[in-house]
Amino acid sequence: MASGADYSARQVDKLVGLPRAFIRSLTDAGVVHPDSSGGFSLQDLIVLRTAKGLRDARIPPRKIIQSLKNVRATLPGPRHLASVRVRASGGTVEAADGHGTHDALSGQRLLALDESAPAELAPDGPRAPRAARGAAYWCQQAVRLEASDAAAAESAYRRAIDLDPCMSAAYVNLGAMLCEAKRCLEAVALYDQALEHCGQTPLVHFNRGAALEDSGRPALAVDAYRRALELDDTLADAHYNLGVLMERLGDTQASLRHFSAYRRLHRE
Repeated sequence: MASGADYSARQVDKLVGLPRAFIRSLTDAGVVHPDSSGGFSLQDLIVLRTAKGLRDARIPPRKIIQSLKNVRATLPGPRHLASVRVRASGGTVEAADGHGTHDALSGQRLLALDESAPAELAPDGPRAPRAARGAAYWCQQAVRLEASDAAAAESAYRRAIDLDPCMSAAYVNLGAMLCEAKRCLEAVALYDQALEHCGQTPLVHFNRGAALEDSGRPALAVDAYRRALELDDTLADAHYNLGVLMERLGDTQASLRHFSAYRRLHRE
């Protein structure tokens, strides 16, 4: 162990076993914060081990980074990401704290099995009546199916949306799934549908911006990110993505302004 509670980059390589490129991505995203010499704190080491566990569970790197960023953004004051238990559950990432468990990507609270539909989920027990299966049930089923059966997960998310067109978590999760499957145009269409029902949800606009960006429409992505910030100006990732996009589009002043806002929000 290095001086204080720091670990050198070489020690982290041995203790964690993550590719250095992925550690750089986590650092660039503000998930971990090495010091000027490249050393990591004990808390950052815990976060990196969490990321390694998610990676070993075959969670896509983009989902790992976004999930950890989302959890970090919700923490009050000086509380560190290492204080939250984050783990893979099927194809999703769950974060557990003193207030319960929630989907780290969408922020939706996950009900305990005995809260939602215990009989329905018990393989050998009686099944709950179909009428009792509401939108929340289908959304939670979809979360659990993502890793094992993407087609069934998509069907369950769409069932949840049919039952409750205002369920933003279903739009957000399904849109992320579609983009990961290189179906970004379908994701954009889904988010357009979401705008008709939950257009005041910042994360819908943010994810729509990411889908537009991935589908090669940067100007429209800028508009979506700006709308997300109009609804919630503390969305650090929206500032960061806008900074990158504005630099690419040649607006250096706007790019610097958004990067500055991104750094300020992370300091706070």
